[in-house]
Amino acid sequence: MRTGTADEADQAGGVGAALRVRAFRLLLAVQLMNAVAVWVHVVGVQWLLTERGESATVVALAPAAMAVPFLLLALPVGVVVSHAARERLLVRAALASALAAATAAGLIATDADGAVPLLLTVLVVGAALVVVGVAWQSMLPELVERPLVPAAVLLDGAVFNLARAVGPLVAGIALGLSGPLQLFAGISVTFIVCVGLLLLAGTPTTARPGRTESVLAAVCGALWFVRHSPWTRGLLVRMILFGLPASALWALVSLAVHDRLGLGSAGFGATMAVIGGGSVAAALTLGRIRARVSVHLFVAVLSGGYALTLAALGLVGEIGVLVPFLVLGGVGWVAVQSTWMMLAHQALPDWVRPRVVALLLMLFQGTQALGALLWGAVADLLGVGPALVVAAGVLAGYSVGLLVVGMRSSAGIEPLPTTPDPAVAALVRDAGEGALLVRYEYVVSATAAESFRRAMDALRLSRLRTGARSWTLAPHPQHPGTWVETYVVRDRVLLLEQETSRLTVPESRLRDAVRSTTTRSTGPTLILARPEESHDRPAPRRRRRHT
Repeated sequence: MRTGTADEADQAGGVGAALRVRAFRLLLAVQLMNAVAVWVHVVGVQWLLTERGESATVVALAPAAMAVPFLLLALPVGVVVSHAARERLLVRAALASALAAATAAGLIATDADGAVPLLLTVLVVGAALVVVGVAWQSMLPELVERPLVPAAVLLDGAVFNLARAVGPLVAGIALGLSGPLQLFAGISVTFIVCVGLLLLAGTPTTARPGRTESVLAAVCGALWFVRHSPWTRGLLVRMILFGLPASALWALVSLAVHDRLGLGSAGFGATMAVIGGGSVAAALTLGRIRARVSVHLFVAVLSGGYALTLAALGLVGEIGVLVPFLVLGGVGWVAVQSTWMMLAHQALPDWVRPRVVALLLMLFQGTQALGALLWGAVADLLGVGPALVVAAGVLAGYSVGLLVVGMRSSAGIEPLPTTPDPAVAALVRDAGEGALLVRYEYVVSATAAESFRRAMDALRLSRLRTGARSWTLAPHPQHPGTWVETYVVRDRVLLLEQETSRLTVPESRLRDAVRSTTTRSTGPTLILARPEESHDRPAPRRRRRHT
């Protein structure tokens, strides 16, 4: 699968064009400051637990505690982000992070800084990061033009991973020069500065429609979309299979630096800075390469490079020898991670993108939490070095498997909006209140029957992922050669969305493909289906004919 044409590759590969967009550049700087503060907080807690001699499992709980909120909150936040003012959400999240850092400082000042209360502050920072991550990712396509989205996503990944490197470095220096109290007090001030910058920026994004369904219904709608989108499912599975072994680096790096390399907090910060340098190098050099090769080859090669980093960290005892491997790990991490997000932005339609991006973040961070616990337990059993080598072997197997299996192409499914049929939209607006049974009839010649069924298989997934339920296709009992398609939608509001805002060019092509195999088609016929009524019982109906 390729991600674009050669011209698009030039645009996607050049980060300069994205950085020339003032709103994106300003908010990216705020994101960098916020992310650095987040990682200073998380790594500060992790290093305090390490120096106290806590077990590998307890130490690994620090990154896990930041990831757990993604499992619990990402999808509901995705629903809220779809309709709320995203700028305000960013401000409130930064305020919550400031409060968490101030609480950590207070715990240290009062000698109440046990592992549990410190990890609880990480949970709060993680919850705020959920809001920031989902809101920010949803804003990207609004801040830059579509051809610049790959470059923007790559820059965003580099910023986040640069923060992941600078954060430990700052934490190590601050812990060495001043102490944990001053560290967490400084973090709180940094978050307050982010709040001020966001308020000064005043960067409004595109107006969004009001919510037409409950949070639970919207979450279920996102999961329903993923269930009936083979491409999206494939993306999520490949992301999870990468994230589980890759999480070993972040779960065990502090222990590897402390126990295997014999370095202190400054050495730990320097190690993370080298990894962050690789992330920046990825942002500056890999955009054009990624646009010119198949995605599965790009991800497989860089996953293999990341596996080498894990193996080297588990086997090599000299920091000087490790440096190139650490750089390679930074390159691989940001390149693979940003590739998943880039593909999601390019292929997902606007109406569901914030929710599916939230699901993507939730699953990825969930794999980080689960992986942190898993590799921490393995390290307690086998040792830090062997655990890293085992993770490297698993990731190498993933890389080879991806080369063999490949990945479904996203070509042709770009979510470009189409022009809805005004007659169908008017028909839907005039329908009654309540659940609706939608019915189409198709007259198909015997020679086109097989092509028709194949086209209907694809249309079935389209109907379902855009909101339909109980889809059926059956031959007409009285008219040989005529097929009847039926499905149920929640109400006319959802059906209107299905025929307007949810109808993209790729979905419309699937309808055209079905019609091209028929000699005549009629519909939609709308039947009001109350709970006490059978779906087959007709109510006042309207129909439209296609020839």
